[in-house]
Amino acid sequence: MIAASSSEPRRRACKVCGDAYAPFTTTQIVCSPRCAARVPVLARKQAKAEKKRIRERIEQLRPLSYWTKQAQAAFNAWIRERDQALLCISCGRMHKGKWNAGHYLSTGARPELRFEPLNVHKQCEPCNTSLSGNLVLFRQELIRRIGVVNVAWLEGPHEPKRYRAEELKAIRDDYRQRLKAMQKETNP
Repeated sequence: MIAASSSEPRRRACKVCGDAYAPFTTTQIVCSPRCAARVPVLARKQAKAEKKRIRERIEQLRPLSYWTKQAQAAFNAWIRERDQALLCISCGRMHKGKWNAGHYLSTGARPELRFEPLNVHKQCEPCNTSLSGNLVLFRQELIRRIGVVNVAWLEGPHEPKRYRAEELKAIRDDYRQRLKAMQKETNP
């Protein structure tokens, strides 16, 4: 013989207020209509908190190369804006094509100078990519712009630099702010 189950359902805690209640159905999650009216608000808050947690986790999992690209893009945009009125540092011409932020000493050869403003100047796309930086003419103009002492410093020895994600985020944010300030200054 099967024992009869008790007619009183097991008590639950309300998802909104936390009070104990006896549910009428198996899908009931709140104790009263007043709490039921607050469920959509609670669900939105929980969803928003979950999205924020996921976004923060994704940021933690991004590789260092992602942050390097982000920082480099912000730095290059600032260089192009800084040198906007200048001619190409290598060939000395002004054209309507694409402009790059050309490194005198490449990021592969000298990663410690990747974000050094003295090492990077506005350069036309053909000089930067097709002519591999057109370095002979680049150096001549670089000496004229920043002086032989600074060029010697660039070419001299430097401490190796390994950037961490936090440093790259700070560099990215700094150059984004500088770019906004420079653009605001030229376009009030």
